[in-house]
Amino acid sequence: MGEVIEAENMEELDISVKEVLKIIGRKGVSDILYSLSDGPKKFSQLMFDTKLNPSILDRHLKVLLKVGLVIKEDKHYKLTESGTKVVETIDDLLELFKKSLG
Repeated sequence: MGEVIEAENMEELDISVKEVLKIIGRKGVSDILYSLSDGPKKFSQLMFDTKLNPSILDRHLKVLLKVGLVIKEDKHYKLTESGTKVVETIDDLLELFKKSLG
């Protein structure tokens, strides 16, 4: 298996829920997370999927790596277990809002 670049989960870091929400609330971050939920991707594949400017994508990926939602292995980015849980939680929240609205 490839080298893990950053922390593998948020528990290894001193990060609050508020900080995680701030990060995933940034424009384009949820697009990255959902793209990676389909499987590991190279930078160029993420650019194509998310339509993000390369410098913005790079900045977002660095933050996601730092907080342990994403890892980089063999030139591919992929979700960590924590990253997968965040995507699942977002899905649960969206489903809850859909039910409460109608």
